[in-house]
Amino acid sequence: MGNLPPLPRERRRTIRSLASRKIRRRKGLCLVEGQRAIEEAARSGHLEYLVAEDPAVLAGLEVGQAGGMDQIPVFLADGALFEDVSDVVHHRNLLGVARLPAEPEISPLLQMDGRAVLLFLDGVQDPGNVGALIRSAWVLGGAGILVGRGTADPFGHKAVRASAGGIFHLPVFMEVGREDLISLSGAGFRVYLAKARERSFGQVDFAPRSILAVGNEGSGLSPWMVELGTPVSVPLCTEADSLNVVVAGSILLWAMLSGP
Repeated sequence: MGNLPPLPRERRRTIRSLASRKIRRRKGLCLVEGQRAIEEAARSGHLEYLVAEDPAVLAGLEVGQAGGMDQIPVFLADGALFEDVSDVVHHRNLLGVARLPAEPEISPLLQMDGRAVLLFLDGVQDPGNVGALIRSAWVLGGAGILVGRGTADPFGHKAVRASAGGIFHLPVFMEVGREDLISLSGAGFRVYLAKARERSFGQVDFAPRSILAVGNEGSGLSPWMVELGTPVSVPLCTEADSLNVVVAGSILLWAMLSGP
């Protein structure tokens, strides 16, 4: 890549400012950490530029059909920037800045035909859990993500990293609430509630158009969800209270998406 230019001061300020959810929305940008997430941001056409401390860390990056990394601007920055914006231990001092995907309207979902499984995140507060669930929905063939109020921002850098870039490949519907789920139910989507110690997923004939709702790590699903869906669970072999929300959600997504 030859001699790389230093990161301009204005872009350095932008990178630091992207820790704020409000500024991410206003600028339409987010930070991307991790090789896989960076590659997927590039493949999806959302990667704007890269910042590295050492050009050697760029070796091995792949973007497949999206074109070579030589098409994406790369800037050099000192290690202090990475210490300020990254909490990754033993990171490679490489990050990307990506354009946020356009936020889709929920109305087209009402006219969807055929098989479609959506994931509803109801107050999932840990950004790592949010990202990991999005990753599962992406790799298992989910049709989209419904982000409920009180859920961690899926475009925060921890969630983007945990999604392994899946966040750039699925439509993400923000601020989804009760009325939206009622509308989707009325359009033929069946809502299933991930809950512990309920009916086993193996005993459920999942509808082809369905929504899996997973709740807060501590308090679970919102009380108003009870009237909207059917509880379903992963059977446990011990007296443990429950599985981690990511594990349970991923298993249930697999069950819903692997059927005929």
